Amino acid sequence: MRRTLLIISACLVCTVWVAPPAAADDTPDMINQASLDEFQSYLEVLTGVVTVPGFPHYSLPNRYSFGPDILVAAQWIQGEFASFGLEATLHTYDSGYGPNVIGELPGTTRPDEIYIYCGHYDTYHSGDQLHAPGCDDNGSGTAAVLMAARILSQYAFEGTIRFIAFSGEEQWMVGSQAYAAAASAAGENIVAAIHLDMFLQPGFDNQDPDPDYDLDIGGNNASQWLAQHLATEFATYTPIDFEVHNDTGFVSDQWAFWQYGYHAVGLIENTPLEIWCGPNDAYHQLTYTRDNPDYDWGFALHAVRGSMAGLIDLAIPICLGDLDDDGSVGLLDLAQLLSSYGATSGATYADGDLDGDNDVDLSDLAGLLAVYGTVCE
Repeated sequence: MRRTLLIISACLVCTVWVAPPAAADDTPDMINQASLDEFQSYLEVLTGVVTVPGFPHYSLPNRYSFGPDILVAAQWIQGEFASFGLEATLHTYDSGYGPNVIGELPGTTRPDEIYIYCGHYDTYHSGDQLHAPGCDDNGSGTAAVLMAARILSQYAFEGTIRFIAFSGEEQWMVGSQAYAAAASAAGENIVAAIHLDMFLQPGFDNQDPDPDYDLDIGGNNASQWLAQHLATEFATYTPIDFEVHNDTGFVSDQWAFWQYGYHAVGLIENTPLEIWCGPNDAYHQLTYTRDNPDYDWGFALHAVRGSMAGLIDLAIPICLGDLDDDGSVGLLDLAQLLSSYGATSGATYADGDLDGDNDVDLSDLAGLLAVYGTVCE
């Protein structure tokens, strides 16, 4: 009986199944897929080194919040999210600004618990808004969000992950405030938000207690559990130094989430005071280009990997098809899916709804058989 079923279903895999997300590997295997080549390729688009894919002969000399280029940047980011298989949407909150760009990976067993991984993609140069390359502020964070989205979209997670590129940060977190306000009004359960803003130049710290070369992890008092979680992840998975700050003046888009009672942290190369008052002569200048010699690319890659680890260990990867949660996909999982076969509207992952369409049907059966024999631990 089982042998016959496997033979029949093998044909189904060929005819109806679109390749499912890969079974979840451990965290190091996932974060080590992040590479400098991919990270830099996104930065080359964001800073106008190469033309924008899908927009022939169009490059991005700036991503100023009120300029036309930011609309092209938004559409390109949305297209990238969609190409990863994410639900990609634009959140337009004010016609004068570029939109926030969102890519969602729905959770399987805790879909109402939302984890946000974000950066802002707008730039600023006070002298000439026609040229504001913004490679570090904040092409770095945006490139991190794109790379993490591409990698993690291959997997299934218990909680929902939203990858977001915010606009209007340079005008005091306008886009993220609009987003957090809308989420709060809708009663959304955002468990944690991890925001990345500038991490290519960690050597410009110059304030007390001493000059240092590290990543600063900033949270308000309520978010210290999240800051400590990130600290543990960085200590476990990366060699870079870091400092944890409990400071409501640690401002970037994580600050917007605090205003609505959400827990969030910001990851950045220096504290805000060190950035605003320090010796970084590229900050908000024309020299914020892709080829700035002061960038530490190795540090940046570890910043991305450590932050990804923090996200992964919050949303919790699952092994697609492991319905009985024993670490492998086998006969008991197949029996559990077959017992729920035909369930509609309200089916859950545990019932066997592997593709998230609220039906346990032929597609789910083929999906489980495609990973039959997988060992998840």
